[in-house]
This record gives sequence, C-alpha cells and structure tokens, in this order.
Amino acid sequence: MNLYEFEGKQLFAKHGILTPKGVVARRGDDYAAKYRELGLPEVVAKAQVLSGKRGKNNGIRFCSSAEEVRAACEDLFAMQIRGQLVAAVLIEEKLAISEEHYISITYDTNKKQPVMIYSQDGGMDIEAVPEEKIDKTWLDIRGAELPPSIGESLWQCFLAEDTRLAEINPLVKTTDGRWVAADAKVALDDDAFYRHKEWETLEPRTLLGRLPTEREVAVKKIDEGEGYYRGTAGKYIEMDGDMAILFSGGGASIANMDALLKAGLEPANYTEYSGNPPREKVYQLAKIVLSKPGLHGLWIAGGVANFTNVAETFQGIADALDEVKPTYPIVVRRAGPNEGEGMRLMRDCAERNGLTMKLFGKDTSMGETAVTLATLVKEKAYASAP
Repeated sequence: MNLYEFEGKQLFAKHGILTPKGVVARRGDDYAAKYRELGLPEVVAKAQVLSGKRGKNNGIRFCSSAEEVRAACEDLFAMQIRGQLVAAVLIEEKLAISEEHYISITYDTNKKQPVMIYSQDGGMDIEAVPEEKIDKTWLDIRGAELPPSIGESLWQCFLAEDTRLAEINPLVKTTDGRWVAADAKVALDDDAFYRHKEWETLEPRTLLGRLPTEREVAVKKIDEGEGYYRGTAGKYIEMDGDMAILFSGGGASIANMDALLKAGLEPANYTEYSGNPPREKVYQLAKIVLSKPGLHGLWIAGGVANFTNVAETFQGIADALDEVKPTYPIVVRRAGPNEGEGMRLMRDCAERNGLTMKLFGKDTSMGETAVTLATLVKEKAYASAP
C-alpha cells in the first residue's frame, strides 16, 4: 500500500524525524481556517496524490495569505495530476532551505537485502542523479554526510512499520540548521497487515486517487481471514473500459495492460493474483471481476508460473464462469505447474457453457493473445449488428 505524503510524514515523525509543521485540508473544508490554524505567514499547499511529478504538474503552490490558500486549495481539488484526483491538500510551513539531500531505504532485489541510498543531490528524481553521486549502503547506516540519527531513525521506521520503501526527497537542511523531511514517499508491505491493526484506520485509496468502488472493497476482503497467508487475490482497480482482466504476476500484468491498449481494447479493471492462491480465492476474485456491467470480453493471462498451481487457479475461474456464463469472447494464455490439467478444465468449462474461448500456452506471446481477443470482440460486434 502506498501512503500519501502526509501519512508518510506522520510515520517519520513517530520515529523522531523532523517534518514541517502542517495541517491536512479535505475537500469541502474551510481552507482559510486551516491556514489560520497553522499560524504561519508563508505556507506551501501540496496536492496529495499517489503519483510523483506534482511540482511539474502545478500541484504545489506557495501562499502567504488565507485568501491565497483558499484559492490554491479550490484549484488543486478541481484538477487531476497524472490522471489522479487530489485526495487532500497538505498545508505546511515554507522552509528556508540551504541544502537538499536524498535518502531512502528499500530492498535490493539482486542482493536480497535492504539498501540505504543517499545522495547530496536531492530534490529531483533519483533516476536523474548521476550514478557517481549516489552512495549505496547495505545495512550500514553510518557514513553518509548527514547526522547519523537521520539514517538510524529512517532505518527504525523501515523495520518497525514494515515498509517496502521509506524515502525522503528532499531531506533539507534549513538556514537555521535543522534537518527536515520536506517530502515523504512510503510504501507499506501488504503482507504485514496482520501485524498492524492501525492500518485499518488508513483511508481507502486506489491508484486513481478516488474512493474505492464496491467491487474494489469486496476484492480487498478476499485476502483477509484464515486463508490470508496463502497467495494473494485481492488486487483490483476498476477502470472505464469493457475488457475484463484476470492477470497473474505483477510485472507481466503491467506489460499486459500495455499490450491490451496496443490491440485497441480498453481494460475494465486492473486485477492480478499471485503466490499460488487457493481455488476459493480465485473464484471470489473472478466472480467480482465478471460482475461489472457492460463487459465485452475477458482476458485471462499470465507468464510461466514457477509454483502457482495452474489447474487449481483455473478451477476457481471455471467455477465463476459456470455461474456467470458470459456471452462475450474469452482468451486464455498461461503456462506452469499442472497447465495441461488447467487447460482441460477450461476447455470443459467452455463446452458445457457454450462459451467462445481460445486457449494458448507459452509458445504464444501475450501481445498475440491480446490481438486475438480484439479480433474475437470485433467479430462478435459485427455478428450482433442489425
């Protein structure tokens, strides 16, 4: 789960990292009153979205009066930043900055351990900083050119809060000598939910920066309860298209979305399951995905699974198809353990329900199956035309 900036700063403050004095304004609040509550002459109004590039998209405003804050908040709430609605506006003190640094802790997937990344060139995307100006330290949080307590506090936050990423960019040194986290980017590890009851109080969010739909809320509950430990099937983001999606595996899922768009189709949702989820979880996910009105196609796709039981997950999907009996085309592309049995289950499901279904294995690319789905959808539309 990605946190908004103000939520990340709350975690930083909890672990002794200085953050700017600020208040959070919600849609419909008295924005001028929020400014007066802060009690500072010069402030910054910052749009709260889950994407970056706010500054480049006019999502950060400098204000020096209640009227300017009111106008800035109204403007920010009326806009979208990289396709996301603004969830809140953080109004905080304007810092007098003398230096900007970058520091973060995340996981290095190659070394399979946490890594601290530090650069004296903060305030910009870390990807834009030359490699020779970046220091990487594996679990040794001393030696960066800033007070050790900052690194130690960030490390404690990373561990205690079960984060996948804890980033301060910029970490600023003010003209009066304070080290302050001017921004916060924090991603929590969803698998640690059972250890953090306080996460239940976090506001629901989606990647689109809006309140979740009923289907999104229902899918999230799939990974709760006794069966939570095995696999994940609770990832679902509702979208505006008409192609239902059941993907397996995160990296492949993102690439598949691109392939779908290139084929001229629009996704009705972003959905994935992974980690060898049981039949019941996949069934619940598929039922919810298929419940959206106005669907004209279903794409079930994934790479070559390492340990996910293809037959068991496909049985869950087949159970849902038995109930829904969709009349639109279905394309399946999958491989992995028990794939032969899984494909047989899907063929049998198609036969007993009279479904239009094409099945593909690893010898056919994701992109090719997206094109196949587009062709079937067009043929169905032509056949149904008066």
